Amino acid sequence: MGIFGMILMLESWRKYLHEAIEMDKKEVSKVMIIDDGKVLLLLRSKNSHWKPLYWDFPGGHLKNDENWVEGAVRETKEETDLDISDLQEITVDNIEKRLKFFKTSNFSGEITLDTVENEDYMWLKVEDVSNYDRLTPNVKKFIKKEFASEDN
Repeated sequence: MGIFGMILMLESWRKYLHEAIEMDKKEVSKVMIIDDGKVLLLLRSKNSHWKPLYWDFPGGHLKNDENWVEGAVRETKEETDLDISDLQEITVDNIEKRLKFFKTSNFSGEITLDTVENEDYMWLKVEDVSNYDRLTPNVKKFIKKEFASEDN
């Protein structure tokens, strides 16, 4: 591993330790950002502790002083640099109580990816969901629920 690789690894650990200290809550907020029949997905880092290299919605753990929406907005900003608003909670059966999902079509800014947590991003066409097998279970569930009338 060269010096650049070592610097990236140390930066990743610094950020991880900083977030671990700040966030005592186990609750997680995720956001389905919708734009013209497409949904924004992030490719989780190969170093992720859960579902590495799977596509997922932006979001993450809440900090101690945050509510669900505040956490969703902050995590989305950190991971994508997008500003989001007008979040609507979406629910389906059999979701853990520590998880909340939201949807919005109201966003602004240009995507600048946080490459410590995520490797890539894409705008997935709803009709292409069945072509991907490396989507987290909740991604498939919520996209199918949201676009049930258009599901093939």
